[in-house]
Amino acid sequence: MDLDGLSLFIDTVKAGSITGAADKRGVPKSTLSRHLRQFEEQLGVKLLERSTRRLDLTEAGQMLFNNATPFIEELDDIQESVRAYQRQPKGRLAIQMPQELFTTQMGELISEFLQRYPDISLSCTQYSGLFPAPSPNYDLQFVLHDNPLPPSDWIARTLMSIPQGLFLAPHCRDKQPTQLSDLARCRCILQAGETQWSFRVGHNVESVAVTGRLILNSPDMQLQAAIRGLGLARLARYQAEPSVRRGALLEVKLAGQPVAQQLTVIYRSRELPLKTRLFLDHFQNHIGRLYSVL
Repeated sequence: MDLDGLSLFIDTVKAGSITGAADKRGVPKSTLSRHLRQFEEQLGVKLLERSTRRLDLTEAGQMLFNNATPFIEELDDIQESVRAYQRQPKGRLAIQMPQELFTTQMGELISEFLQRYPDISLSCTQYSGLFPAPSPNYDLQFVLHDNPLPPSDWIARTLMSIPQGLFLAPHCRDKQPTQLSDLARCRCILQAGETQWSFRVGHNVESVAVTGRLILNSPDMQLQAAIRGLGLARLARYQAEPSVRRGALLEVKLAGQPVAQQLTVIYRSRELPLKTRLFLDHFQNHIGRLYSVL
């Protein structure tokens, strides 16, 4: 059944005339009358008896009006509730982000967002290791990656670059590599599934095979393992530099610099719900806090 035609029919009955319904809807009387006739033709039954002075319901029209009016009114209430989401952000927001990504700063941003929008509930899930595949279970996924993301029909927006370095315990300095080719013989601290590191050499990017006997998906655990001399770690500079300043780690300088990690947010559609768009705007408006840590 044509819901627009049904709604038009009910409005006409409530108004008591085609003229009254046309005035309420702001359309010409001839247009409304034509649409009513088309609705009757679709149903194959006459609903209204028209005269110059009055509008009467047929038996079929009365039955349709009595039974359909509560349905249309409920549908109008549902539509109004949906429109309210665009006027006042509400609902559940699900996001995913890397483990230990600016944990303190991200916690502050999330808390401030929820304080500003009390009708939004938020679920934040963290992942460790290599970036996960896009999932419809999340409104936004924040991804840390060294290499380009695989092709996808999802939207990807790069937010910031995070410089990286190679770090080693001072008491292991006699084992530090002096050139990229030495990395193949080093004990490296790796993430699950990691077999190579990328370096920027001049205008080019070179990938070097790496091996190790310790695999840790947590950056903090990698940091502690490097401090204890369990191998060479590739870490974000902001994470390692406090340990470098107090002498617990030294940075290994090679001809090429590790490629900076990219923080990218991915989502399904350019038409974001209001709650999702507001969180992304909130994040980008305060991304300076993350840069201040780098």
